[in-house]
Amino acid sequence: MRQQPRPAKAAPSPVKPVDQARLEESLRARLAEAPANGAAWQQLAAILAGKGRHAEAAEAFGKAVAHGQPLAAFCTPYALALSNAGRHADAAELVAPLQARKPKDFALANLLGVMLKRAGRFDEAVAILESAKRLEPKNASPWQNLGNAEEARGNYAAAATAFQGAVRLDPRNGELWRLLGRMQRALSDQAAARASFLKAFEYQPKDQNTLNDLMGLLIDTGDIEAAIPVVARARQFRQGDRSLDVMHARMLLRLGRRDEARAVIDGILAEDPGERQANLFLSRMAGDGDRRLANEALKRAHEANPDAADVQAAYIESLSRARYDSEAAHLEESYRLSIDFMKRHPDKVARNSRSLRTVFQRVMDLEQLDATGAIPDLLPHWQAEGRHSSVHYELGQVHSLEERIGMVEWHRNWGRGVQKRIKPLPAAPALQMPRKKRIGFLSSDLRNHPVAYFCLSLLEEYDRDRFEVFCYSFYEGQRDVIQAEIEKTTNFRWWPHRPDDQVAADIAKDNLDLLFELGGSTAMNKLEVMAYRPARLGGSWLGYPHSAGLETIDYILVDPYIKPEDPRLLIEKPFELPETWVTVGGRLGFYEVPIDLEIPEDRRGYVTFGTANNPYKYTKLCIDTWAAVLRRVPNSRFIFIRPEAGGPSFLENTRAAFAARDVDPDRIEFVGIRGKHLPHYNKMDISLDTLPHVGGTTTCESIWMGVPCISLVGPGFAERLSYSNLSNAGIGDLATFSIEAYIEKAAELAADAPRRRVLRHGLRDMIRAMPLGQPARFGKAFYDKAAEVCAL
Repeated sequence: MRQQPRPAKAAPSPVKPVDQARLEESLRARLAEAPANGAAWQQLAAILAGKGRHAEAAEAFGKAVAHGQPLAAFCTPYALALSNAGRHADAAELVAPLQARKPKDFALANLLGVMLKRAGRFDEAVAILESAKRLEPKNASPWQNLGNAEEARGNYAAAATAFQGAVRLDPRNGELWRLLGRMQRALSDQAAARASFLKAFEYQPKDQNTLNDLMGLLIDTGDIEAAIPVVARARQFRQGDRSLDVMHARMLLRLGRRDEARAVIDGILAEDPGERQANLFLSRMAGDGDRRLANEALKRAHEANPDAADVQAAYIESLSRARYDSEAAHLEESYRLSIDFMKRHPDKVARNSRSLRTVFQRVMDLEQLDATGAIPDLLPHWQAEGRHSSVHYELGQVHSLEERIGMVEWHRNWGRGVQKRIKPLPAAPALQMPRKKRIGFLSSDLRNHPVAYFCLSLLEEYDRDRFEVFCYSFYEGQRDVIQAEIEKTTNFRWWPHRPDDQVAADIAKDNLDLLFELGGSTAMNKLEVMAYRPARLGGSWLGYPHSAGLETIDYILVDPYIKPEDPRLLIEKPFELPETWVTVGGRLGFYEVPIDLEIPEDRRGYVTFGTANNPYKYTKLCIDTWAAVLRRVPNSRFIFIRPEAGGPSFLENTRAAFAARDVDPDRIEFVGIRGKHLPHYNKMDISLDTLPHVGGTTTCESIWMGVPCISLVGPGFAERLSYSNLSNAGIGDLATFSIEAYIEKAAELAADAPRRRVLRHGLRDMIRAMPLGQPARFGKAFYDKAAEVCAL
């Protein structure tokens, strides 16, 4: 018999909400009368924590403990208040003794693991979270926290395993699917990542991070058709959500509709100038083409979102790249923000280490540089990010042959990750009749730039009966006179802002025999275009002093000096020229800048060593060696000719570094300048090369100005550039093969003023008489070799 429904109960009377402000006021009044009331402090702390006033809450919890309240009763909110106030180490230290006394307490183990992770103590976090897993094997939380900790220390495979374990326990948890997808993408498994992100979106379609990750993958892989319905579904739940408009702008940009994308972003910012995602997107759109606009966008975002680590990291990097107005002032602000980031976000330092390390390198803060982490620990993060540029500044941070080989393998794995994401173009059909060989050069630096200084002769002086030359540039600035001249002598394609896949397809239409990539991972260049194999053969030269990593690049240009003796230190086959890999003395860069009649020692009464090399090459070994030279040559000086030398932090840190090595900091001199620096070589007697990553352009500039350079030859490509330049200029004896020989050669040359006087005004003519100074001779060797490899 069907039961009659029971009559509905009367609705309970609504509970009157507690007036938190009044309660706080009441508690403070009580504490003013009885400041030792631990219970009142505990209650006040809970109210403050609920209001997000974490620093005050942490202080109140501390007073509660001090006045007798048992810590175990509120350990979790106290630890969270400390951590949320940026006191991650204090939070971990708070929980650790309790957990040690109660090793079987799951909640304490899980909490301690999270606090250790936030404090940047990743190995300890992993160990304690493994124990938490064992305490409650059916609880997904420790699996998730373990995955976060493994990700933070760069072990992405282990992180993926942990998130997979969490998903098995809680298969309808969208956040777990999202985290798993992120690790799968970091491991270059795009198909698995896509499936996981779609699962995450199914379970939590309103979640912003899920939408960002899914859309990021779809847009980056060019699947706009799949992205459109995702945005449409998200709009069902999030009417008026500006982040969806940012997604729309990203799709427009991916489709090449740049002006429309910018209009969408401008509309968002007109309504909300500090909107985080819109400003981040605008800064990326602007990039190096309009660094002022990028910095203005990031400044707005940072001021509106001061706790957003991604915004602060982007702002740090962008400021460091700024060359307008006062470069030194931008660098100082970037340095200040970097120090702040290290304190506030220790668990995010490794993931953002590239930006931080660049700043610390540029201001010579070797202590903070070390604090970002060891290179072997950071390489997995950079691998997962897929940013080839992350390792460019670290090629000198190697100490053994094994580490050098490891760096080569990092590049190889990066290349394989790229090639997993893209589909190579169909092979060009075989030619049915003879024709000229078609040689291409891919670079955004075919303008007034050092790359053009070295390659211009190849673009102007080639046998037009045998070869056709094509150039491809993506430079986002204005055409300069050098680019205009190159355009007259080659088939010049200028494609700023064009997506990689379109660039590759359009290059393929030119049916090249050999395409040389000249830019590496430097600004506005498109190394990944080479992964599509847009030409029958690919080569690498100039821009990146290492194997790039793509197995679709068949050759790397070397000479007998640069070519590493150990074949494991190259991925590509050597495109070996018989004498030199570059030439100088053409129409660009190496102008007839006047050289003073006297050597600096004759004017000043002492020898001045110096460098104009980039600070990312200043390793501890390098500074140790320079200091040893100064100690070996009494009363000598050292001069830095760099843009960074105009900033107070670089001066302070550099003086401190030499003082710590028993060199009077008053012996160190600074010239802060960018661009027109060649005349300042008249202040330098001897150039001391950086090590182990040596100079390239700077070595050529130094000897062109009559300043001999002492260099150390190492095993790797980036350690042998000066060896080639010096040998091909007739002063190969200045290339040494040990630290001891480097120091002795510097001291020997310092004592040999007659030789330095001869070199001061004789080096340019020596260069012109040697392979380094004969562009036509180099060009013939280059094109003969190109014809040889194209015929294979």
